[in-house]
Amino acid sequence: MTLRLETAFAELALRNGGDAEALAVFGRVLAADPPADRHTARRARRGRAWALEKLGRLEEAIEAYRALLAEPDTEFGTADWALLAVALCRCYRDVGDQAMSVDFGERAMAELHERRLPPLDEHLQLGSTLMGCYVTRGDLTSAKLLAERLLPLARSTGSRVALGAVEWNASLIAREQGRLDEALELAERALALMAEADNARHQGMLRCNLALVLIARGEPARALNLLVAAYRIVRENATIGEVVFCVTLLAEALVQLGDPAEALAWARRGVGLLDEIGDQLWRERAALALALGRAYLVAGEDALGEAELHRCGQLLVQAGGHREIALLWRRLGDCWAERRQPGPAMSAYQSALTILGMPAGPAIVQNRRRALS
Repeated sequence: MTLRLETAFAELALRNGGDAEALAVFGRVLAADPPADRHTARRARRGRAWALEKLGRLEEAIEAYRALLAEPDTEFGTADWALLAVALCRCYRDVGDQAMSVDFGERAMAELHERRLPPLDEHLQLGSTLMGCYVTRGDLTSAKLLAERLLPLARSTGSRVALGAVEWNASLIAREQGRLDEALELAERALALMAEADNARHQGMLRCNLALVLIARGEPARALNLLVAAYRIVRENATIGEVVFCVTLLAEALVQLGDPAEALAWARRGVGLLDEIGDQLWRERAALALALGRAYLVAGEDALGEAELHRCGQLLVQAGGHREIALLWRRLGDCWAERRQPGPAMSAYQSALTILGMPAGPAIVQNRRRALS
């Protein structure tokens, strides 16, 4: 088999969920002697980067995307450049480096603006990704300002895909601000706008985003139908972190519907997927432990449920410190509070506050010495 055919085979495997197999083939192509032609080698390097990201090996994926962006063949402002920039921005965000994801995204968008290049769909997708990074960091003001700048631009292009990408992340902003009716409308519109796009991963994740809004609105039955459809899509086309996100939402919807047995089945499926890739993605593991704990408690298995809540806390300690981890600590604290266990609840709440920059301070001295006047 020629190196070009091997690369095409690996790309097909990558589209069908054979990520580990694809990664191995891309590696063989890149190590071949004599080497692959320039075009085939670049396809293999790009495929390898996406395979690493799908498998959750985010630090390696970041290195691979940075190398691709630095290659002479990567022309600034092209669709190819923009999609690589989107991927790198996304990886920085998903690995928990919110500062770097925002810094990189802002610099890329600023340079696009300075060069006054005609806007492409992929440029707006990069801007939309930056909006999502702002939301993840908790900077809703910057996210909203960027949305206000990008929405008219997306409408002016006449591209349904570009407008859908911006409205997708505008929905995230509305949800974070508690404007759930608006968030639902934006998410539904984004899904309709991007229905014609040839991007299966986006189709799956849009359904997850819509389901997240529905769960927040107390509509788990509608969310469940969307999530079952989404899982079939993301299982093959999305990253392992995104697949686990879908599974966690499925478990939460089922808990709210009073079906803990099915919730446990989905959460265990997620644990099995993570076990296949080794010790990484601690945030996703913690989210699944929380889902398992809630499902066991609803099922009346108190000992198993509390054991999973304790395990969630242990995993969160390993997960590092950024806003999404703080939100999980907060949810864990709420679970302990519902169990009427103030000690673990306060510990979880304090961990959340510490991550958000509000650690416990010394006791306030009530009888302060008056200043001399």
